Amino acid sequence: ANSYLYLTRAMDYFDLTESFSKSVEFSSIPNKHINYLIISFTSDWLFPTKENKQIVDILNYNTRKVSFTEIETDKGHDSFLLDEPELDLTISGFLDSNFMKLQDK
Repeated sequence: ANSYLYLTRAMDYFDLTESFSKSVEFSSIPNKHINYLIISFTSDWLFPTKENKQIVDILNYNTRKVSFTEIETDKGHDSFLLDEPELDLTISGFLDSNFMKLQDK
């Protein structure tokens, strides 16, 4: 039980954007043609929308192709595990779009 408490505490204190800034270098990523999809849930307090938007800003600053959506839900951090139709539509639309682009090449 104690290990679970330590794990959840570490998750609570983790800041997704703490060590990043807009000047983060993406040159180590070999393929600059990667498309990113960032999804945020309004009730997620572990990875709040503010932090996800910072990631979007960093990707945009580094001229990466990024899509962002914020999904209104009251299911918290675990929203991605539950039946969330808007999440399904967002991911399938993103994947379909990228698949079509690959087919055109």
